[in-house]
Amino acid sequence: MRMKILFCRDIMLGAVCAENLDVKQSRKWQTLRTEKFCNLFEKAVRAKAGYIAFLGRVFGQERVPESVIDSLFAVVKENKSVQCLFFLNHVEFNRINYRNDIPENMHMVCVDISDTYTDANILLQIEKRNIRIQLVANEPVIIAANATGIYSILRINEDEKALLSFEPLGFEDSGTCAFGYSVLEWADDRVIRYEEKTDQRFKFETIEINLTPADDEKEISSKMIKLMSKLERDVFLRVNIKGKTAFAFMPNADALKQQFQNKVFYAEVYVNTVMDIDESAFENDISLRSEFVRLALQDDSLSELERNRLICYGWNVLTGREVSE
Repeated sequence: MRMKILFCRDIMLGAVCAENLDVKQSRKWQTLRTEKFCNLFEKAVRAKAGYIAFLGRVFGQERVPESVIDSLFAVVKENKSVQCLFFLNHVEFNRINYRNDIPENMHMVCVDISDTYTDANILLQIEKRNIRIQLVANEPVIIAANATGIYSILRINEDEKALLSFEPLGFEDSGTCAFGYSVLEWADDRVIRYEEKTDQRFKFETIEINLTPADDEKEISSKMIKLMSKLERDVFLRVNIKGKTAFAFMPNADALKQQFQNKVFYAEVYVNTVMDIDESAFENDISLRSEFVRLALQDDSLSELERNRLICYGWNVLTGREVSE
């Protein structure tokens, strides 16, 4: 007897960076996520896998909209030949267990309690987030979660292998982790094959842009255009703007974010520049503007960014210039 199972860790039903997505982005993200689930089931069918196991973090937000769960249920129902095993913590289990329209081929197990599941092919035993999966009377496969919640599959070629995450959960882990799913095949009384399949639609990129005091808004815009020409559309982008800016000038993070947002799926911009200030130029000037700058420079309660922002806005107001924000 042969049997295959696909493992996916951290599928995160809620949108990545959901708190920062606008309504249009969130709807598009969920549509693409549904497509990705459909694609995953298609791969399971082509591989003749009888099961898909989802482990780790399932809901990306504290409360995922019902419409997102509806989409998941629809995909599961359309693929009745594949049995879906959802390993949920008690919060997630209670979040979804109340629904009366759970697909027949969707089986939920709470990993925070001792529990079992059995069908014609497999036996599951769960205790303290240790999962024992056994195909009929064959050698069991052991899956366990560490202190950080990362699930690993044990005793595969005598090694411990961290299950691949379905997708990046954010910028911090996107550069160090592999993303996709794993396929395990049993035959007779042993595991005969274990493969990791990398599969990542959206990439997370973090870039830095260094400015000089000579860079004005036109020059910064030019740098943005040059940078955007090298970016793919399907990317989550974080931009850190550093370096020095001219006196009383700060890049407009919101305007730059919008410029990027028109070219990539998601963008966030952080301005961490230092203003080029010649303090000696204000020492003997008795004007209100210079007094304002001196007071701002002497205020130790302000961070560098707060001081730069205060001087920029205050100077522009005192000189009658337009203030943007």
